[in-house]
Amino acid sequence: MQVRPARLTDLPAIAAIEARSFPNPWPEALLAGYFDDRQTLIILAEEEEPLGFLIARAESTPCGGRTLHIHDLAVDPPHRRRGVGSALLTALTQAALREHIPCLQLEVRVGNEAGLRFYERHGFRVTRRLAHYYEDREAALRMERHLTPASPSS
Repeated sequence: MQVRPARLTDLPAIAAIEARSFPNPWPEALLAGYFDDRQTLIILAEEEEPLGFLIARAESTPCGGRTLHIHDLAVDPPHRRRGVGSALLTALTQAALREHIPCLQLEVRVGNEAGLRFYERHGFRVTRRLAHYYEDREAALRMERHLTPASPSS
């Protein structure tokens, strides 16, 4: 499996994976906006066809630090539980370390038990509960992973 930066030509495949992965998928136009943002990293895992993608944006924290905030991570349903998501997180961790960004952050639905367990296995810890976070008013859990130069793998 190859993990590489996504290109705009990958947008249709990314949008298709998004649509197959979530009950309320982001529209292609919203996904396209991330390609124009210089602070955003979009990575894609593929063999011959895209298997999954991750969108993260470098952001400043209120205390003056920096974080890579994961906005979206999706693996095409037929390819789940085969290491694709782990490969994407490893690539993101390596990028964060190269850029001296000490923290990864994300939100996950309270009801997404598989997602919560996946992120916990990769060193993320719950730091906050966000009530009514999603459009359907479901709460989210904010999760963070603090990196050290000796933590290149997820």
